[in-house]
Amino acid sequence: MREHPTPYTLHPTKVYAVVLVGGKGKRLRPLSTASLPKAFLSITKDRKTMFRRTLDRIRGLVPDENIVVVANRAHARLVKKDFPGIERQNLILEPVSRNTAPAITLAASMLEKRDPAAVMAVLPTDQYITEEKKFLEPLKQGIDFIRVKPDSIVIMGVKPRFPSTHFGYIKVEMRNAECESITKVRKFVEKPDRKTAERYLRSGRYLWNTGAFLFKASFLLKLVKEYAPAIDRIISRPGDAGNAYRKMPNISIDYAVIEKTRNVYCAKAEYEWHDLGGFESLIKILTREGREFKLKGGKVVKIK
Repeated sequence: MREHPTPYTLHPTKVYAVVLVGGKGKRLRPLSTASLPKAFLSITKDRKTMFRRTLDRIRGLVPDENIVVVANRAHARLVKKDFPGIERQNLILEPVSRNTAPAITLAASMLEKRDPAAVMAVLPTDQYITEEKKFLEPLKQGIDFIRVKPDSIVIMGVKPRFPSTHFGYIKVEMRNAECESITKVRKFVEKPDRKTAERYLRSGRYLWNTGAFLFKASFLLKLVKEYAPAIDRIISRPGDAGNAYRKMPNISIDYAVIEKTRNVYCAKAEYEWHDLGGFESLIKILTREGREFKLKGGKVVKIK
């Protein structure tokens, strides 16, 4: 398969963005809390929340009626404040937080019933991206790739700019005979030490794992049934959805499914990307954005 002259050929009504705004606010306490997770913090000069900025970025690819938000029930008001026009059927409220595997499977189950051909672009919100125009291109390439290879998962991998010890990495093939812009994933790597991160940077075969995925909803459900049957049984069970969801295992989609399947590919992106994983990265971003903030014990306790 050669590169497509037009990278985005899949009909846009078949693509759905699934925006994840879960979390308990642990890593940035006391700035973020269980009632105000970091997705709803404003860290940029435009004073938009990270959730709102995620919505704005993806609107260049899908219409509002195709944006699905998965959030804790306690955060419904915060979601609607930034996204007042969200359709009721597109807001999935978890009774309890159960990590990304249950959340994404729930969204996939809902979308597959609505549209058997649905392609999902799953997006986290705790990310700082400055080169907005470069953000959509690898997503479009990944969607086009899934159109041809529907039994695949495509993950967004960003070219490292420095040897970070704070990000997870993806090792990829140097070339893909089927599509130059999409490469096969060899393995996922946890946060490395400094020496290992420097080696990764030199090799050119490791990308930062952004945690953004693309796949058909039906294919994801097939994988969940195979690799995470406990989640599949609960999602498929009729009855009280709220009580059933509380029994879900607390596990990420990476560990539950993606790292266990072979059909995983990577769309290589080159936009500037930062994962808001702790106060060190937060302080750098706030300083860069010209936002005033108050520190106490090395932690940001207030943003002005």
